[in-house]
Amino acid sequence: MKKLLWIGTVLLGALAPAQAAEPQSAPSAAPDGAAAGPRAETGAALPDGGDVAPDGGDGAAAPRVRALEEAPPAPERTPRPAAAEWDAAEPVQLARDRSGAACKARMRREWLRIDCTAHSLAVVRTLGASAGEEWFWLDQKNGEELASGVSVVFPVRVGDRRVIEILTGMWAYRGQLGISTSFVISEQWLDGDAGPLVSVL
Repeated sequence: MKKLLWIGTVLLGALAPAQAAEPQSAPSAAPDGAAAGPRAETGAALPDGGDVAPDGGDGAAAPRVRALEEAPPAPERTPRPAAAEWDAAEPVQLARDRSGAACKARMRREWLRIDCTAHSLAVVRTLGASAGEEWFWLDQKNGEELASGVSVVFPVRVGDRRVIEILTGMWAYRGQLGISTSFVISEQWLDGDAGPLVSVL
């Protein structure tokens, strides 16, 4: 009996180190070579081939904003939209936007509206335009000489070239008003181009 107990003790002692050295099983690899771990959230495909942005946390996915140069407006010439029409205007993505999210663009037919916010806006001026029809206004509060917002509206058509400058005012020594450039809006749609290039710099 003692001999059997001794043999059992020897066998258990030999097996214990082997079991301790045995590695833990690794998680199974994701199918088709995909990385293991939490699933990356990607936009779901729309029926027309577009994408939607990942869920922002409230359960609703925001539609992808159309790039203006990839889907240009129709060539028809239409009147400038009335103020109420802009409520249903489509947001569009510009070719370049260096405003740091201070400016937003919307499209209504071939008319583009760019709204920008900044402190002490004072002047909006057209530096050059091939077609004209620019229209803009400053958002001035009652009793304030300077504005906190500006809206610029112009048509986007083949052959257009324009540059619009938005200036900020600064009260200087002895009440003198100095100005500096806050934003420059440029638009061009040359013959042969697939679409317009509109930038906010």
